[in-house]
Amino acid sequence: MSGPFQQFPLDGGPTADLYLLRYGQDGRLRSPLAEQEIKDRLAGVSDVFLFSHGWNNIFAQALARYRSFITGFIDQRQKFAVPVPPDYKPLLIGVIWPSTSFVMPWEAGPKIAADPDPDGAGARQIEEMLGLVTESLDPEVDREFIELVDGRAVIDSDAALRAAEIVLDGLRAEHDPDDGSPPPTAKEFLAVWEALDGGGDAAPPADPNEFGTAHRAESGLLVAGGGSFDPRSLLRTATVWKMKARAGEVGSNGVGPLVAHILRESGVRLHMVGHSFGAKVLLSALVSAAPNRPARSMLLLQAAINRWCFAADVAGTGRPGGYHSALDQLERPLLTTFSAFDDPLTKVFHLAMRGSQLGEPGVAAIGDPELYGALGGFGPAGVEGISARRTAAVPGLERYDLGGGLRLIAVDGGIEIDGEPAIAGHGEVSNPATWWAMHALARPD
Repeated sequence: MSGPFQQFPLDGGPTADLYLLRYGQDGRLRSPLAEQEIKDRLAGVSDVFLFSHGWNNIFAQALARYRSFITGFIDQRQKFAVPVPPDYKPLLIGVIWPSTSFVMPWEAGPKIAADPDPDGAGARQIEEMLGLVTESLDPEVDREFIELVDGRAVIDSDAALRAAEIVLDGLRAEHDPDDGSPPPTAKEFLAVWEALDGGGDAAPPADPNEFGTAHRAESGLLVAGGGSFDPRSLLRTATVWKMKARAGEVGSNGVGPLVAHILRESGVRLHMVGHSFGAKVLLSALVSAAPNRPARSMLLLQAAINRWCFAADVAGTGRPGGYHSALDQLERPLLTTFSAFDDPLTKVFHLAMRGSQLGEPGVAAIGDPELYGALGGFGPAGVEGISARRTAAVPGLERYDLGGGLRLIAVDGGIEIDGEPAIAGHGEVSNPATWWAMHALARPD
């Protein structure tokens, strides 16, 4: 669609206009008229705020989150008289990308585990996930996979091993772009699968300074319930893999060209705000754009990406993280939140995204977030000397110090403000603490 989707009133009469850009699963732009109008308007605006949702299910939910954050941000500026640049004329862009048409496993609850309602919404989600996982398989392999898992709540270890081989080959055959880890072998993944069947119980406490490993059988694998596995755990994990890859494609192929145009063809200040896998969308967009000047700022809210993604040396491997270069493409330090109250990112992510032999000998530890933990669950790793950890600032009373040569500030949203956690869950990212973090990046002083 062309024209702004909604206009938000500002002080003194002007408006902040919100445009929505829809992208296909491969990053193909599906809103060319709206994008062209954005480009035509760049000469008359000072600041562009670019938002990307994460696990939002449908257009209406993504739009509701954008509206909530924008309205709260504007109201908070007025409440605390936050200064703006003298030429302040903002334009807002919301990315709409297919992060699935159903509730993502992590949004549905803290566990990637079997749904207790086999005839309700959970069953429909399983059907959709089955289609999502198998849509890219060769016909012959697809038939074999369907025979193994379709409609089953339990399969034996031999069937589970073959199902894991198929899914890994089809959806996770390459090294992880965030941390560079090779994919787990099918046998290694069976240990992860067992932990997921248990609801992620092999994961350690959410304290980012307390790491651990699950108990391991002598064979190096955890044995699931006498050799039985729930295929729904595999489908949920494979769906996470697919959405993670899709976020990168949407960012690189779709949003990236727009970011490149904004930074090369205009002088506006570009601010980027991404939630969950939306953080990967925007990081991929910025890195792929290779702009000739930096964006102004980036705020990542409970990012579902590996915590080593910004490291110069990932876990002693000699490889940089997939988004290490992004830190040099921002004028101000990147702000990223993490919270002990984010159950999906503290209890499940490092199981679902576990690779093989990243920075340590032998089989990678099961349930160890030190290597495979989420940025939004435990904060960044491998960024000593250029980063700092700060508790979430109290709006109107405290400020973030963006100086001192820092390139990255990890904001602990697990602390309490006025008796409540600053970030109480994975989706609780439009609130006074997050608006205040955005003000720290956008204000002129």
